[in-house]
Amino acid sequence: MSSWTSGARFTLREKDLRRVADAIAFIRATDTQDALDAVLPDTDLARHLDFVHSALLLAADSADGVGADLVRLGVAPGDPVPNVVVRDRLARRLNRDDVDVRVVHGVVGGGPRRLELSVLCGGLPDVPGQEDESRLGFRATSDDDVVLRGIYESLVDAGLTADGGGYDKHADVTVLHFRGPRRMELTVPGQREPLLLRHLGRPDQVKRDMLHLMSGAWRTRSLAAVAELGVADLLADGPKSTAELAARTGARTDNLRRVLRFLASLGVFAFDGDSWSSTELGAMLRSDVEGSQRDLARLYGGLFYRSFGALEHTVRTGESAFTRVFGADPFDHFAEHPDDARLFESAMASGTSFLKIVPGALDLPSEGTVVDVAGGDGHLLAFVLRSAPGLRGVLFDRPHVMESARAVLGDHGCGGRVDLVPGDFFHDPVPAGGAVYLLSRILHDWDDGRCAAILGNIRAAAAPGATLVLVERPIAEHHLEQLPLAWDVHMMVNNVHGRERTAGEYRNLLCANGFELTVIRPLPLDMAVLVATAVR
Repeated sequence: MSSWTSGARFTLREKDLRRVADAIAFIRATDTQDALDAVLPDTDLARHLDFVHSALLLAADSADGVGADLVRLGVAPGDPVPNVVVRDRLARRLNRDDVDVRVVHGVVGGGPRRLELSVLCGGLPDVPGQEDESRLGFRATSDDDVVLRGIYESLVDAGLTADGGGYDKHADVTVLHFRGPRRMELTVPGQREPLLLRHLGRPDQVKRDMLHLMSGAWRTRSLAAVAELGVADLLADGPKSTAELAARTGARTDNLRRVLRFLASLGVFAFDGDSWSSTELGAMLRSDVEGSQRDLARLYGGLFYRSFGALEHTVRTGESAFTRVFGADPFDHFAEHPDDARLFESAMASGTSFLKIVPGALDLPSEGTVVDVAGGDGHLLAFVLRSAPGLRGVLFDRPHVMESARAVLGDHGCGGRVDLVPGDFFHDPVPAGGAVYLLSRILHDWDDGRCAAILGNIRAAAAPGATLVLVERPIAEHHLEQLPLAWDVHMMVNNVHGRERTAGEYRNLLCANGFELTVIRPLPLDMAVLVATAVR
């Protein structure tokens, strides 16, 4: 026995003590990427997961005795708690129903990672394959269903196989076990029945998944309804009963309760009896929070919901579904319907919060001029100028946006450093002499021919070596990312000429019009900054 056990009396046998000591050393020395490499080498999931524990299965007389052993090894143990997932698996393996499994967590080095010991209590014999029960545990950092499904499918595609799991009501987490070169545990927040059923291979899972997909319209309209009613705003100052919410929104109490209950199952609201509160997710439907998506929910569940009803027409004929439903192209419709235009502009503004981090993704010069082409109300240009005090700006867009841009730029304290130039990028020359040209979420509105006209106009204004910055949501070229693909269909339905493109397609567009794509840097929500240089 080595020096770290010398003179101490331990409950565990020496071989189990050695396993525990090795696990403690691994936890102290290993980060998330290295832990992932131990399970699946070269897996790019570290941004979605945290390495949280190393787990072992041990047989002992009692979990309390194992906790005392951890204290002697310099690890602070928690109180033993039941482990239903491991218990059920061992009960099947041992073919007995009196199995008692307690889990003891030990905080290693002050945390946040832990040692997790599943203790088969009561003097039962060693379990066959006990060494094979050791595993590394990871926690999903997101509670978004789409992200969680993507993580799960990535693990399966990489070769891991499902090896049991369940819902742990004590911790309110869904636990998924995988078998591969090394066993892995994935913990996701809450009770995730569809994901668990997919993992366990239930016979009705395919039908459940299809029903979940087909009922997406119900989720969209339910979110739009509570957004129109302003429910999240009413919950901003604390929980309220269904009756109070119904009275203040003019809704029928029972019907409102049923919609809120459905959205609670999706994590939008929480309830205690008949008292409702907003979750972090539901708070995004408030009108007074930064990045509010209330108007986006109203738009997607209203105007754009109606246009998506004509998707089949677009697929068959190529005509915009929006045009088919409303009798005019989108921007002509907005010109004739100011209420719809205000909703559209407010909804689009909810997607500008990520623009704050765009300057950090750029290598901006210390001086010179930044020209924001079709810069709208000027938010992106303001963020860029605030990050680089030596730069001046030019905002080039249609005349009707100039007043709102002047106000936004003034509010950001850089109005005196910006020239406002009204114009149309198809017909008027783009201001010349810029060191940097910005083109944010513009090219996805147009087909290749019109994109070539826009880029050609910018190239005519830009000297060789000038930088062109595109902000877009590129489609991944080698795997399926849902958001860009969903927005590609959205652009087909609600825009006459729009589409999302792969990085390769953007590269070809740029090359054909005098620019070389040099770097792509990721942004949140699958957006990206594409940086190009004027080459001829």
